[in-house]
Amino acid sequence: YALLMASSSLMKQVTENHLPLQLRLQIRNHVISYLAARGATLENFVTSSLIQLLCRVTKFSWFDDDIFRELVKDSMNFLNQETQHYAIGLKILDQLVSEMNQTTPELTMMQQRKVASSFREQALLQIYEISLKSLLGLKADARLKLQEAALSLSLQCLSYDFVGISADESSDEVGTIQVPSAWRVIVEEPSTLNIYFGYYALTSPPLSKMALECLVRLASVRRSLFVSNATRLQFLSSLMMGTKDILETGKGLNHHDNYHEFCRLLGR
Repeated sequence: YALLMASSSLMKQVTENHLPLQLRLQIRNHVISYLAARGATLENFVTSSLIQLLCRVTKFSWFDDDIFRELVKDSMNFLNQETQHYAIGLKILDQLVSEMNQTTPELTMMQQRKVASSFREQALLQIYEISLKSLLGLKADARLKLQEAALSLSLQCLSYDFVGISADESSDEVGTIQVPSAWRVIVEEPSTLNIYFGYYALTSPPLSKMALECLVRLASVRRSLFVSNATRLQFLSSLMMGTKDILETGKGLNHHDNYHEFCRLLGR
């Protein structure tokens, strides 16, 4: 609990006070080193608190030093290791996307949008690609926690506020997803949809529900993203075929969460 108290106190200091750059760099580097050395033995709530601190100091220092924009690269070092460290790497990226996407009261709206926009352009697509690569690598893996973490990361990326206008959080609806043109290739790639349909077929809630949520968001991407009507029709055809298979087999629809999310997919 001492670590939890320490990280919570540092979180408060980072958020409410403009700490010297050198001190913020020390906090960043120490947390990464500590997670690498001790992360596998820490309680989940302590790991989560340290990761939250790391991502908060990264957000608040995004434009102050290039090293803060290398957190994705640092996370890759965790993904090249064993299960516990792999999970930490996915959690860091998940929390980083969440942190960049949420409004922080201590930042002005202009500051928030500037950081979120820069992060979107420099890091978000790479993180989404990491999530897809992880999902492919973990598909035949029995470690459900890793699969869940990879699906959660994918969903975080697809739920990003791409245009900088926060949606009504009280609404359950998903509007048009304004993904940047740089995402065109990965969205048009048939294997992207197949990954989520595959996970839906192989898993149960909450994993299958998250797979459907990812599909709902992909089904909501803007029409103008596609390079031609032919590629859009191919995308829609793949989406409809996967949806048709679920309807025919009824796979997973006995679960309320799946059923609700599948209805949203049909509505898109």
